[in-house]
Parts: sequence; C-alpha cells; structure tokens
Amino acid sequence: MRLKRTLSVLLALLAALWGAALAEDLPPDPDPLADAALTSGVPVTLDLDGDGAMETLTFTAESGDEILGEFARIEIVTAAGNTVGWNTQSLFSPTAHALDLDGDGVVEIFITGDWASADYATYCTQFAGGEPQTVRFADASRGGDGEGYEDYGYGYIVSAAGGELTLCGSQDVLGTYFGTRTFALRDGAFEFADDGLWHFDTSAVDWENRALDPIADIPATFVDGGAETAGAIEAGTRFAVAASDKVSIVYFVTEDGREGFFPIEPDPRGWGVLVNGVSEDELFAFVPYAD
Repeated sequence: MRLKRTLSVLLALLAALWGAALAEDLPPDPDPLADAALTSGVPVTLDLDGDGAMETLTFTAESGDEILGEFARIEIVTAAGNTVGWNTQSLFSPTAHALDLDGDGVVEIFITGDWASADYATYCTQFAGGEPQTVRFADASRGGDGEGYEDYGYGYIVSAAGGELTLCGSQDVLGTYFGTRTFALRDGAFEFADDGLWHFDTSAVDWENRALDPIADIPATFVDGGAETAGAIEAGTRFAVAASDKVSIVYFVTEDGREGFFPIEPDPRGWGVLVNGVSEDELFAFVPYAD
C-alpha cells in the first residue's frame, strides 16, 4: 500500500511539472464541440448508422484507480434490443462526443483522454453491422514517422467541422511542443488532409524559457510577403518553431517577428536532428524537450 501511495505521489508530481511547462497547450475550455458532448452515464437516442432505426448510446467513464485512470466505455442498445459495447485503453479525464463528421448519415463517436502527463489520444468508433467498429487514424504520434495507422488519433480535438478533424498533441523537433494535424474520413479511416506539417502555436511564446537561443549562426531562408531571402539566424537571436515535418524542414519565427525556414535531418544517433550538419546539442545551450 505504501508503494502504491508513493507511485501515485510521483505520478502527480510529474503531471504537475509537465503542466507547469506546457500549461498553454492543455485542451481548450470551453469544449469546442460542446453541442456534441456526451455526459457519462446519461443515455442518448440517435440513429447511429443512418438506417432510420434509433439506437440508445451511453458513454461511461468507469473508475479505475489513481495510477491507471479510467476506462472509457461505449454501450449501444440496438433497435432490436441487443446490447453491444466498446471501450478504450485506460485514460485520465475521458470525454466523449457524437457527431456525423462527414455528413454521410453515420455517426462518429469520439473519446478523448490523457494517457498520462499530457499525452492525449482520441479514439473513434462507428456503429456498423450491428457492432461498434474502431476507425483507424494515420499515424501522427509523437514518436511516429507519419506512416501507417493506429487505433487512435494522437492528440485532443481542436475542431471537427466540414468533414475534417483537427487534433493537437505533443511532438518532438528541436524541443517538445503541441502541434496540430488535420484529418478527413476516407474509405473507413482518418487520413491526413493538410500540408504534411505539424503546426505549432507561436502567438504566446515564453521567450525566456521555451524559445531556442542558438550559440552559432544558422543558415536560413527568410520569407517576407512571399519573397524569399537567403540569410542566417544569428547567434543569440531567439526563435520559436512554427511548423515542421520533423524530418526535413523547420519553419520559424524570431522574437522580433521575422519568419523563415531552414533544413534539418535526423541525427544518426537515432534521436534529435542535425541542423546544417551540426547536432542540436552543439547548436543550442538548451533544447526544451519534455519527457
């Protein structure tokens, strides 16, 4: 029992430290999809599969413990009176939404929660063939390379409209930042529907503690009104990562408002990146990664 309490305290402390570092990146409040929100334990009646018959849907955040969190569960009572269920991995503070994202008459049921320490995931299921069916997502996970599929979308829901779903989750490129990717439902899976980049909010950068401060010049291309000019981010010029594909390019904005981009490549060590052939460890005194 003492060990369990100790582990719980440690997890709480880790979560608090992460939250202090990335507080501006936590899920938005109020809920951007409030009209489609499901309340735990409260049944709703919907035509989930578009066949004209009504089903009864109940979302439940089932209690686990302080270490494992909760188990988000969907229960559906069919028009024929059968009861079928579906549940996610354990999540902290799960929320659920039901909406027909692409307007095809079939309702998408989303469950979003925190695996731990601000690692958010969004699961989706549809009612088809009398059973809940998991809808897979193109891989946008923090350690992923953008190829293949997962049973979840990495991140929390930022918006869901016009047939597109935007998720926001932490990513690693010259530090750890919350970035967005947009998906569209095509042929039974969520595919990327954007420019191939993770976009990071630079509107409220903590320039003292979360910006990059190079100790050597970085060759870069500056962009102003569509015009591109070769130059360099000079040593001591703080900048923030605005967008990246995490493997070949970084778009940036400097503290004084200049924008541009420079190439990167994966570090042969297996983690981090090289900038102009130089390891990020040698180019910056501090790179703000989070565990």
